[in-house]
Amino acid sequence: MFNEGNFSKLSEFIYRKSGIFLEESKHYEKISKYVIDRVAELELDDFRKYFFRLRFEDQNGSEFQELMNAVTVNETYFFREHDQFEVLVNDVLPELDKKRSKDEPLRILSAPCSTGEEPYSMVLYLLQEAELIERRDIEIIGIDIDSNVIKKAQNGKFSERSIHAIPADQVQAYFKKTGMAFSLIPDLIDAVDFRVVNIFDRAAIRDLGKFDVIFSRNMLIYFDDASKKEVAMNFYDMLKPEGYVFLGHAEYMSRIVSVFKARKFRTSMIYQK
Repeated sequence: MFNEGNFSKLSEFIYRKSGIFLEESKHYEKISKYVIDRVAELELDDFRKYFFRLRFEDQNGSEFQELMNAVTVNETYFFREHDQFEVLVNDVLPELDKKRSKDEPLRILSAPCSTGEEPYSMVLYLLQEAELIERRDIEIIGIDIDSNVIKKAQNGKFSERSIHAIPADQVQAYFKKTGMAFSLIPDLIDAVDFRVVNIFDRAAIRDLGKFDVIFSRNMLIYFDDASKKEVAMNFYDMLKPEGYVFLGHAEYMSRIVSVFKARKFRTSMIYQK
């Protein structure tokens, strides 16, 4: 029912809609299982009818959203690559605080935010350096193409593995254990605004406004060179003057576009507009 030709058609459609490039050798088995299961669930006859529905009958985008939820990988935990959070709180935000008008908030975007561990980690780090948040508003927005992980992020419940790197005193102060899960206190959940957004949707990106800092760690590895460049230039447009982009340690903006200035803070290389 599902073959290499079907995979080629579907992967090309996904690429055009999301910028995500799926290698057949890595993703064929997963996509094949998803399509077979989805065709049965929708009571369709074959891949052709599923693909027709996806392309022409998915008026509200819900079917494509289901596909994206299956395609994307969301593996994360609190304080992952913690040195970048230290640079954010101790170096970048104090620098921007001096440059920005005191009556405007500092705005941070987490893209993709997955199940929320990254933006919530920012909140926890800011609480440890409370001087800045006492004198200035800081807005944190998390976006992801996967609606399921956004729901989980908004729920604020995490596994023991997810919080394993958080010091015990912070776990005790900011989480409540409920069964096998650890729930963030409501005030911290309210500190992050989560939204389902495709980074290639220019209208949705414009609606988010301008940012002082963008965290986008380990997303670009899913894209080919053309999509990487498009995302990088979207980030450039989304940043306020002298704003910063944080990438994963294995990602290098200088290999994608030349419009950012690389700056090293401690052990982290980040990129300034």
